[in-house]
Amino acid sequence: MTSVELPERVADKADVPQHDTIEHVGDDSGGDQAASGLPADKADIDGSPAEERVTAKAWLCVFLLSLSFGVPFWGTPTSSNMGPTLMARWGNSSLSAWIVPGITTAASVTILLFGANSDLFGRRPFLLFSNLVNAVGYIVLATSKGSNQYIAGIVLNGCGSGTAGVALIACPELLPNKFRHVGVVLADGFVYIMIIIGPVVARAAIIHDDNRWTYIYWAGFIISALALVGIAFLYYPPKHPRGVPWQDALRGLDWVGAALFTPGCVMVLVGIVYTTYLDASDKRVIITLTLGFVFIIAFGLWEHFSNVKYPLCPTPVFASHKGREFTAPFCLSFIVVGFFYGLSVIFPTLLNDFYIDANTPDSEQMALSLASSVGLPFGAMLLMVFGHRVGHWRWQLIGSVFSLVLWGSLMTLVTPTNKALMIALVVLGQTSYGVAAYLGVTYAQLGVPQTYLGISGGLAGLARYGGGAVASSSYASAIGNGIKTKGGDITAAALAAGLPKSSASLLMPAIISNGPAGIANIPGVTDAVNTAVAAAYKTAAAFGLRNAALASLAFGVVGIGLAFACEDITPKMTDKIEVFLENDALAEKNRFH
Repeated sequence: MTSVELPERVADKADVPQHDTIEHVGDDSGGDQAASGLPADKADIDGSPAEERVTAKAWLCVFLLSLSFGVPFWGTPTSSNMGPTLMARWGNSSLSAWIVPGITTAASVTILLFGANSDLFGRRPFLLFSNLVNAVGYIVLATSKGSNQYIAGIVLNGCGSGTAGVALIACPELLPNKFRHVGVVLADGFVYIMIIIGPVVARAAIIHDDNRWTYIYWAGFIISALALVGIAFLYYPPKHPRGVPWQDALRGLDWVGAALFTPGCVMVLVGIVYTTYLDASDKRVIITLTLGFVFIIAFGLWEHFSNVKYPLCPTPVFASHKGREFTAPFCLSFIVVGFFYGLSVIFPTLLNDFYIDANTPDSEQMALSLASSVGLPFGAMLLMVFGHRVGHWRWQLIGSVFSLVLWGSLMTLVTPTNKALMIALVVLGQTSYGVAAYLGVTYAQLGVPQTYLGISGGLAGLARYGGGAVASSSYASAIGNGIKTKGGDITAAALAAGLPKSSASLLMPAIISNGPAGIANIPGVTDAVNTAVAAAYKTAAAFGLRNAALASLAFGVVGIGLAFACEDITPKMTDKIEVFLENDALAEKNRFH
């Protein structure tokens, strides 16, 4: 294993292009002599924060980076709302289970690979590639005539989404460290627009039987093209963020790690999705999960014991300050994202099972769909506006995580009739997530040296996408298993309402596949049976939703413990700007070019 030393954090010790030492970013004490070519005191004067500022071109690039990060997210809320209906039209409803996991699985792989290697090859190539892949993906989606092409477009969207995660790294590094949380929120700026209006326009488009749904994807293509052109013409960050020549980076690239991680991650996430509609004993579940974890374990051993020059996951990053500097916020991000996806699974289930039926006006459906979207940007705005004023960063993190766990756990109070309470809890939970999630990313980014920021961003992105895939599948399984547990009560209610015993065995498979509406073609089903099954199904769904909320409580306790374990980042919230554009006025202040 490569010998690595981890010195204590110095105010602003610049990273030198040596690969066995990790230094840490700080405020304003100047660049390393090897990087600047100047004596330490001279470099300190030339790099004084008083001369550093965010230029107009840098702000324009922040806008373009936010657009690049947000545009792939247009595909997620729109596809999750339209995809099941489209799959039903194309006669392949079973593929609906793969719409969101198709995005998150592809994104989980690409964000780690490309995020980490953006430290070696610069942010710009990956962001150009991201926008190009997104544009192609939206063309594939918009021109889909069947389920296979649609799923291919979904996977392309996931690849673009993961690669676009580099923008979450690139945006904050253009701002002073004391506003790192602002940069993280701004990077997600267009994501808020996508997740708020995406479900609304998707519902408005898919209720029609024509092809107007394609315009939603053509809009995504246009935005991707605009972002691609803007990044190509204006965004020129350092080509060598780590101070490593590209030829050396290619020779020392972690090819083996990538070859182990990619199939391992894909198979684990695919196996988890399988558990949502297959028995745990099914050979497909067992084989994919077993092989996936074998690859992941091999990947971990390779990263720890190999002598690869530029590993994807350097062990010292995780070991720094006994794990409190990066590992704790990284693990916390995984759990916090799980809560977000838990609410994202639970609330649509509430809508479909309790609050929306064939008689619900379209305007009410759209208004209800907004309830789970407004809390996140509101919480993020609170952090951006008041975070620096409040200070006490560690306690802000602990308080926001506790609040998230509290509101998420109170979802166990769900009944088919307490709509107002559930909407309030979802909004409060999403607001807490808006603070906790972005503070977690801020902690993770400031928990590594600047030259390892891409590695931090890749791992944080993996937590975001991988944690989302695990959480959404886990919550869906909890809800589904809860309904199956109450299957006897549903069958009993149907029989009491007049369903023939000969049809009883057909009842639950139809309900599990298509909900209460799925029993329409079962012999002997009458209006009375439909009414009885609908009422019993609501009770069973509430039971399943309570199981999902209780599962989140167990994760929440761990999350609170991790929040307490995180170090205070106040000493790192300084005036120092880490990166300047190479085509801008302050390019000479970059440590590496």
